[in-house]
Amino acid sequence: MNRLSKVIICALVLFAGSLATLCYAAEAAANDTRPATEISWQPGETLVMMVGVLTWQDTSLATYTAENRYDQKLYGILRQRGVPAENIVFLKDKKATLAAIRRSLEKLLALSNERSTFMFYYTGHGEKSEDGSETFFLNYDCNTESLGQSSFSLSEMAKTLKSKFKGKQVILTADCCYSGNLNRVADTLGTAAINTMVLSSATAANESTGEWTFTKSLNEILNGTPLMKIDNLEITASAAADYIAHNMAYAEMQLANYHLTPRFPAKFVLTRLKAAIGKNKPSLGKYMIATDDGEEYKVRIIDQNGKACKISYVSLDGEPDVWRDYANLKPISWKTWSVGSKIEVEWENEWYPARVLKKEGSFHYIRYDDHEEVWNEWVAFDRIRDRS
Repeated sequence: MNRLSKVIICALVLFAGSLATLCYAAEAAANDTRPATEISWQPGETLVMMVGVLTWQDTSLATYTAENRYDQKLYGILRQRGVPAENIVFLKDKKATLAAIRRSLEKLLALSNERSTFMFYYTGHGEKSEDGSETFFLNYDCNTESLGQSSFSLSEMAKTLKSKFKGKQVILTADCCYSGNLNRVADTLGTAAINTMVLSSATAANESTGEWTFTKSLNEILNGTPLMKIDNLEITASAAADYIAHNMAYAEMQLANYHLTPRFPAKFVLTRLKAAIGKNKPSLGKYMIATDDGEEYKVRIIDQNGKACKISYVSLDGEPDVWRDYANLKPISWKTWSVGSKIEVEWENEWYPARVLKKEGSFHYIRYDDHEEVWNEWVAFDRIRDRS
């Protein structure tokens, strides 16, 4: 079998907090008596702002390939779900200037009414100010030497939404570095009784990979095609968050972010299915290890028929999917360090002394010994080694 590249075998466990999240959601759902229109997504009443920037005027910024754009696919899914064309603004690359984002956002919000839901999506580069107090989603014409004057800040987003949006429900999503800082926007909106949910590829402290895993997962949720076992015909906000977190963890070694303001309905339904998914397929969506010609590869189970599993090779573009016996696959192993452990953490191919401050599942929140708190981040075992 011809391999394009050898994959670094990585491992993670699902987050310990997931069970608690689901239990909390179930309890809250049982007590939520709001109308169905408030606890399920209404595409026809939704206003959508999409910004996808893969190339920038500032040549110091890394660019991404435009091949197989999943943000464009997201636009198509939103239209198929029933969001009116006039309710969607999609700014791509050169059209996503700071002036265009500001102008389009205000025009879109002017269409809102008390029944409206506002949905925001961004993919591109996220960046923080030097002191970490501000986060920017970089528009096409930004200048990295003066982000405060040339880039779209999350504080500006919060201020604009809080003052201009007439509805009571907001969904914020982003596939970029430091996208977890959308939580600050959500909390600001919460003070104005605007119920807000955040789904993002990374935490407030972390960079994000250049892959489309988050957006692909979001597309699968909204399109009703996730690789997960679902019996109740509804994909709720918490189920969507768990699915995205699972994929980001196993595929990207990255901790995803999920946040609700207190009044956002815990049983909010994003997608209703026509039929259950994964019946008699208990391993659907699992990440495993397959061995070929003595080499180990990370794979994902995308179909199952009894003990036979159809697997897709993670990170091997163009490699055909194949059927394997489940018994010939093995679980992904993992390693964790306890809170307080003195370790070394890899960053851009260099190793730095650090200490574990806290843990979430297989992820470690660390502080570098010789750096300020603004450099703290979440890392998995693939970037950690015992301190010599």
